[in-house]
Amino acid sequence: MNKILLINRIDTTDFKTEEKRIFFLVDDTQIRYAQEHLIDTLHKVDFLSKENIIYKYNGVEILMKEKDIPKIIKALMEANIDIYSIYELYDPMK
Repeated sequence: MNKILLINRIDTTDFKTEEKRIFFLVDDTQIRYAQEHLIDTLHKVDFLSKENIIYKYNGVEILMKEKDIPKIIKALMEANIDIYSIYELYDPMK
């Protein structure tokens, strides 16, 4: 069986004000202390709402503006959380 993931390309030259579902693939979220560390780190980011964060087995999905991606990267890197991929999930309803 093929594992297919449909994603949208993030356009770094056209930041619209609409929020999008951005997924961050991070390291070791299956380990309990790593999950807690990720949750604590994201809850400290002042512009994020807890209701807009969905934790998954291999990362985190955040409803956010594209222009804020570098701020999330900075927060994760300062917390020593490894990031392996960042992408917008494809939504066929849009």
